[in-house]
Amino acid sequence: MDPRRTEPDRHIDTNPVTLYGEFTSTGNRKVRCAVSLTDKDLIVQRLSSAPVGRNKVVLSLRDCVGSRAYREDDNADQAAYFTAYFYPLKRRWVSSGVSRQRVEQGFRLAALQDPRANLEEAEKWARAVRERSARQRYLRDGVLMSELSCPCRMMLLVNPQSGKGQALTLYNNHIQRMLNEAGVPHTLVITERQNHARELMREADLSQWDAIVIMSGDGLLFEVKR
Repeated sequence: MDPRRTEPDRHIDTNPVTLYGEFTSTGNRKVRCAVSLTDKDLIVQRLSSAPVGRNKVVLSLRDCVGSRAYREDDNADQAAYFTAYFYPLKRRWVSSGVSRQRVEQGFRLAALQDPRANLEEAEKWARAVRERSARQRYLRDGVLMSELSCPCRMMLLVNPQSGKGQALTLYNNHIQRMLNEAGVPHTLVITERQNHARELMREADLSQWDAIVIMSGDGLLFEVKR
């Protein structure tokens, strides 16, 4: 044997597919998708005659905040559904720079005649997405996300006068939905007057909360810190 010969390189897939299924889209039942789940990504391939690159979406599980399985109220519909919610960084349409923008991927599972079996399959997918997303151990703002308690109980303080009066609107239009998608139970407190938050911090049993989040300017933050 020639000692100069070497074995050919073998490609090792470091991100193998762990779950695969073909489902219809929740928004359009005429659209059928091949859905693949790896340890790092959710890959959605629209099944059509168009070129692969045009109909393929790869969503990083690091950007996934939650996933759920459910059935519709219509008893005649035997299908079950699972939806995953992502907030990837994308370029802004108007101004320069990037921001996190909401992406929802929903699928209808109706391969089986038994509605309970369809729901079990949907729950398996939703659970797998959540578990793999939780395994993404990375630092964000100095916090190891995988070490946070789950579910994280949150008190959310909102000053309705903050942000030119837009703080409460921001909560109603964006924050509330995001927390629900992430499965984070929270209690909303709308401050009504100066020192309201300070009084609340003195009287409340803070041991029942894992996090206190403030939507306001420096004034409310100063009240809570004191």
